[in-house]
Amino acid sequence: MKRLSRRRAPLAVLALFPLFSLISGCGSTGISAGPLQASISRTFASLYVLQQVEQGNPRPSTVSLRTRASCQKGTPDTPQNGSGNWLCEITYLVAGPGYPVIAKYKVDVQTDGCYAADGDGPASVNGSPTITGPHYQQIINPLSLIDGCFEIT
Repeated sequence: MKRLSRRRAPLAVLALFPLFSLISGCGSTGISAGPLQASISRTFASLYVLQQVEQGNPRPSTVSLRTRASCQKGTPDTPQNGSGNWLCEITYLVAGPGYPVIAKYKVDVQTDGCYAADGDGPASVNGSPTITGPHYQQIINPLSLIDGCFEIT
């Protein structure tokens, strides 16, 4: 009997190989920097407008912010695709002089194209879970944590 079970074990492993390759992330996932950058840039712009309104500041337009994200997974030598941990810097223009500001995020991208981005500074933008609203009221900072999804191909 032991000989029979030893022969079946390799066949079972071979039968499950396609499943293991899908689970382990082999092959193309359709997740790359481009769609992530586009999604997080749009979402940041919308949430920045919300943040300004909640603080009692004038409402900027999302277009005037000219947001653009630059995202990298690991080091430049790391393949720049797939789920996992990404770092994104979002550059945008603030009202008034129109000078660029950079907000940093640690982004956890899931295999379905959804992500959770944790603000990593500057503190006045996304580094604090609360912000000061009108009359010194503490309110939840909409830029501290960003959730979103993008289409994967």
